Amino acid sequence: MKICAIPYDIIYADVENNLISVAHQLNQVEPDTDIVVLPELFTTSFIPESALIAEKAELTTGHTVETLKRWAQYFGFAIAGSFLATDGKGHFYNKAFFVEPMGDVTFTDKRHLFPISSESKTYTPGSTFPPTIRFRGWNIRLIVCYDLRFPVWTRNQPDNLYDLLLVPSNWPVSRVKQFKLLLSARAVENQIYTVGCNRTGSDKFGDYTTGMSVIFDNLGDDIKETRRNGHIYALLDLRNLKEGRERFPAYRSTDNFTIDLTPAVR
Repeated sequence: MKICAIPYDIIYADVENNLISVAHQLNQVEPDTDIVVLPELFTTSFIPESALIAEKAELTTGHTVETLKRWAQYFGFAIAGSFLATDGKGHFYNKAFFVEPMGDVTFTDKRHLFPISSESKTYTPGSTFPPTIRFRGWNIRLIVCYDLRFPVWTRNQPDNLYDLLLVPSNWPVSRVKQFKLLLSARAVENQIYTVGCNRTGSDKFGDYTTGMSVIFDNLGDDIKETRRNGHIYALLDLRNLKEGRERFPAYRSTDNFTIDLTPAVR
């Protein structure tokens, strides 16, 4: 599995120009790539203002998702990330997507909304567990940014439900150490690969420098290769991953538990 993460500077609340920017980036992706990961809220960045949220949020059948489906079909790789979504009934979501070349789309809503910003007041948290996506022989799970801080939310039980965790993010450089530490920890404790794709640039919430996006293997080692255009790549080996699990079968000692999906924001 060849994976690519594309860090880039998101233009605030400008859906059309961000789509143009991403189209340019996708044209530079190496043709044997299987999955491309984009940052969190890739067409808007984080919007706190209620009126602007209502103006920019889209249905899952809207322009952004239809554009993603055309891109995935044209380029022949899956595309993951998150966008500002609405259900059309006054609820707004930080909605992650996984769009496949054949047109299949999987969605999951960000569960843990960042309390230091107004995200927890203006967005609705996810109410279902992230699904496991089956793609080209791999089992994949998708979470968003702040979800990374909650290990129960990503626990790979029972018996290795997934192999790869994708984390589109908008994580400021002031907490870069924690970002990389948490991605590495999720990889080790779940015996999986993790991909953290972070935006670049800056906004009123912080700075997002280049070099923050990372790809970790199941031993917690950063295996990314950075190209001149800033894209990061890694080749993921499912056979090696499964052999590593059998050499050190920590998953067999995992504690069983259930998750109470009462509202995350209390």
